[in-house]
Amino acid sequence: MQYSFTKTAIIGAGISGISTAIKLLENNYDEFLIFEANDRIGGRINTIPYGNSFLELGAQYIHGQVNNPIYKLALENRLIEDKYKEILDETDDLTKENIYSDNNGVRLDEKLLDWAQFCFYNAYNLAHDLKHETNQNLGEFIYENYIRLMTEKLDPIVFKNEINQNLIDAIFQWNFKWECMFNGCESLFDMSLKNFKNYTKLDGCQIIEFNNGYKSLLQSLIGNFQENFEKNLKLNFELKNILLCHKLKNDINSECEHCKHTDDENKIVLLFDKDRVVLCERVLCTMSLGFFKENFENMIRPSALVPNEKLDAIKRMGFGTVNKIILVYEKPFWNENLELINPIWNIESREKMFETLKNKNVKTRWFEDICSFCTANNNKNVLIGWIAGNYHESLSNDEIKRDCTILLRKFLGREDIPEPIDLVRSNWYSNRFTRGSYSFYAYETFDEDTKRIAKPISFNNKIFIQFAGEATHDNFYSTVHGAYLTGLREADRIIKDL
Repeated sequence: MQYSFTKTAIIGAGISGISTAIKLLENNYDEFLIFEANDRIGGRINTIPYGNSFLELGAQYIHGQVNNPIYKLALENRLIEDKYKEILDETDDLTKENIYSDNNGVRLDEKLLDWAQFCFYNAYNLAHDLKHETNQNLGEFIYENYIRLMTEKLDPIVFKNEINQNLIDAIFQWNFKWECMFNGCESLFDMSLKNFKNYTKLDGCQIIEFNNGYKSLLQSLIGNFQENFEKNLKLNFELKNILLCHKLKNDINSECEHCKHTDDENKIVLLFDKDRVVLCERVLCTMSLGFFKENFENMIRPSALVPNEKLDAIKRMGFGTVNKIILVYEKPFWNENLELINPIWNIESREKMFETLKNKNVKTRWFEDICSFCTANNNKNVLIGWIAGNYHESLSNDEIKRDCTILLRKFLGREDIPEPIDLVRSNWYSNRFTRGSYSFYAYETFDEDTKRIAKPISFNNKIFIQFAGEATHDNFYSTVHGAYLTGLREADRIIKDL
């Protein structure tokens, strides 16, 4: 066994772990170590070099400008374009081309599309503003109100036309997939309607990109503290267990693993891979909710010291997978003004649509889960496919390139579209340190489950284990700014007890 000691241990060097560390250093406290299982910092921020540019495998956008600390940091450090000094509309540049076409390569009727989009997002906003208690899931509520609004807005003759009805459902299905991607779930039918109001969307542009990648935010955050930060950072440290002393709870009589390493009941024992042991007085866990779902039940020992309400909240809270399929071409086959290609699959029947939306990650139609392909600001030869789901993680790059090429040829009505020369993709579910992308309030979730996950584990008025990360923020779960703020919150908790 290799033993070492630190006063405070931070597990995870994602944005929440980094923001904690920097705030501690700003307050002249450096008696901590950061342990990261990977060989890099950033967590679900993962900017990789590619050719003369870069690709984002994780977080891509700053979501909102008003009261967003990430936007403020990016602006102050000149990490984003000057145009974002002004508060812009959600969609950024309205002059860009967005293609909406069906699987026969036919562009959708713009008037019907506009009405459908208007009705879908009105139904979406009704769900967010709902005041009364309900047992409905989010998907059911949105669909019911979408259809109700469409019947109110459209001429009855237009609405009752079978072709138009199928098109109205097809547009709903596409918006459904888009919102699955935005909310980090496989299906809106899995989301809680009554707790949907908990999420707060910040005003301003929702798709602000960094000039040199999200990684530049981390570099700016660390800034003048780089030497101390790197000194306190331990990469390739995979946490196995957190051991507490059985004496902290009177009714535990089992053999104490903790006591094999120290006699001090106020010390925490951290067991890492390669027989590395760290003793500390306090530990901050910033791992993903996906990691917790797979490991938390056996991570802290004795398990009797873990409050049931925390364990139950971790099980209830939703955590989904959003991935990117990045297609690299020798040269663009699209217009330079293109922003999005949105494939709108034709609907055979309403029953078939619901079956598709409730059963995703199906081998024979995994590519139907791709909601959009967008162009990349920093690389003119790249299309980025967005997908909520993980089945494709089991496929080879050649299989994905083939299926994406078939899809693009079909929806753009062009047989001359070449296969990409390269493919880069994220695999957030296969990554055992994340097991997905970000959190959401699932159908069975209780109100304030984020608070239950965030609540420190304490004994005898002493905090032993703290928690940070996007899934522990009450209103900004699923976001980088939420994760960042939870890191500051937990740093304040540490500083208060100094």
